[in-house]
Amino acid sequence: HTYLNAYSGMSAQQQSAIIQSTKLLDPLTVRENEVLQHILSGESNKEIAMCLTITESTVKTHARNIYSKYDVGSRAELISTLLKNQAGK
Repeated sequence: HTYLNAYSGMSAQQQSAIIQSTKLLDPLTVRENEVLQHILSGESNKEIAMCLTITESTVKTHARNIYSKYDVGSRAELISTLLKNQAGK
């Protein structure tokens, strides 16, 4: 949760800058961007599903697509990658 706490403490503008500056294998869709913002806010799949009025299964699909595009395997690795990318700039 260390990475999530570090990310959550940033302003929305800082968070957005980190996401935009990280190279992706493919660009995120609008919905994937929405799911990513919720993931980075620390919400569970169930909470994200309720907020976006989609099923939990759909959230998991979007999360898998996001992980694939960032070439990571978990939420922790995703946040770590985003923060490391920003620190390297």
